[in-house]
Amino acid sequence: MKNRIFVVLAVIGLLTTSSNPLIAGQALQPVNIASSATGQTGYIASMIEAKGIDVKYGLKITNLMMDFTEAANAIKLGRAVASAMQPSTAVNLIKSGTDIRLTIPQVWSGNSWLVKKDSPYKSFADLKGKKIGNFARVTGAFFFAAVIAKENKLDLEKDFQNIPAETGALIALLERGDVEAINMFEPHVTRLVMSGRYRVLVDFDIALEEIFGAPPLKSTIGMLKETAEKQPQLVKALRSIYGEAVQMIKKGQDDEFFKTKAKEFFNLSTPEEIAAGIKVNKENFADKWGDSFFQSQNKILQSGINLGLLPNIGDLNALWIK
Repeated sequence: MKNRIFVVLAVIGLLTTSSNPLIAGQALQPVNIASSATGQTGYIASMIEAKGIDVKYGLKITNLMMDFTEAANAIKLGRAVASAMQPSTAVNLIKSGTDIRLTIPQVWSGNSWLVKKDSPYKSFADLKGKKIGNFARVTGAFFFAAVIAKENKLDLEKDFQNIPAETGALIALLERGDVEAINMFEPHVTRLVMSGRYRVLVDFDIALEEIFGAPPLKSTIGMLKETAEKQPQLVKALRSIYGEAVQMIKKGQDDEFFKTKAKEFFNLSTPEEIAAGIKVNKENFADKWGDSFFQSQNKILQSGINLGLLPNIGDLNALWIK
């Protein structure tokens, strides 16, 4: 299990106080936000709605639960005002002509290279030439893995035999011994390790934080540049809402709510799995923002650009609403 202590920047105070709570009688602003129907992005969206955190800051959020890739395109299609998305997705959208700005952090990657517990591998380099189960090339999970490989002077596509698959199929590949390792994300990592049959070979968040100074951000809330410029109060309200929700999770104030949603969003059922899931959830929600954080994420993105996995959009600093 991870035992990483996150440094809470002073900006978090801004995120949780930057929009005044709703005055009695004030009309709520309806907002459609696209989010993943599963995992931590779906969980925090559900919690905000259930706890009425959006109403507290003058919004009535309608969460459009969908596939993560589809959610990112919902802004482009005009279905949502904001969307959960990866920074790498924002880069691709900007290149295609949809000018996106990122407003607040949500979740670190939570990905790891998993191997069988009794496997001989001690480092990622030991897997060179081996079959590994991986997500598709267009995903952030592949992108993060490629950056880690590059930093170890390896080429993810040339030095390994990548077998692309989706989540369930990847787990099955490792169980059957068809691959030596798989790229997997939380909470599946915790659940598989708890089975006693698997172990973490490389934790993406730890590895990339050691290299770049911060874990890689998997999920943030993005919106059109035009929307951000025309509706600064909306930006402030969303920062307050998500900032407060993240801090509730960090402080364990959502533990009972997590237990009711553990099966729905994380496929966790036993008391041991749920307890471990709560711990991981606290660690994986992101609470960093500000210049040093942006520089770290920009370096990770630039590595992806250098690898040809992301398009060059010029100044990466323009991505972030400061």
